[in-house]
Amino acid sequence: MRTPLFILFLFLAGCGGGPKTGTGPICKSCKPYFVRGSWHYPQQFYEYSETGLASWYGPGFHGKPKPYGELFDQNALTAAHKTLPLPTVAKVTNLSNGKSVVVVIDDRGPFVYEGRIIDLSVAAAKAIGTYYQGVSKVRVESLVDESKALAHYLARYGSSGRDPSGRTWRQVYDQEI
Repeated sequence: MRTPLFILFLFLAGCGGGPKTGTGPICKSCKPYFVRGSWHYPQQFYEYSETGLASWYGPGFHGKPKPYGELFDQNALTAAHKTLPLPTVAKVTNLSNGKSVVVVIDDRGPFVYEGRIIDLSVAAAKAIGTYYQGVSKVRVESLVDESKALAHYLARYGSSGRDPSGRTWRQVYDQEI
């Protein structure tokens, strides 16, 4: 009789939700999803640092809705990532020239070509000098405190891609965080 109780205890202990550094109030984007033949499992914490390839996206997606209904603006400093919580604030550094940009990750992707870890908006790609190259080696580092502050703000004032005054997540970050 002790063994089933012990197993039950371990199961319940595992339901605690993980580390205290989780995304907090916004984690609708943490549900697994299936795209182009693969399952993707978003992480439920902001800590992230990875080196890989960055590409950019723009004209074909400009004006189309992102996961939370906000329309994609290729001229905003935003990006898409397969597994980071939405939104996440991250610093992206082009390793060939040292230029960096802070983006709000508010979309999913890239879903093409192995090795690509982030899709930058046209504006973000231009800011770090990857636009004309198309693909560049970058380091992506999440900014944990900024990401948590943005998530908490959005939890208080709406998380549908805009706050009640109509500002996008990027505009909220620029003006409030």
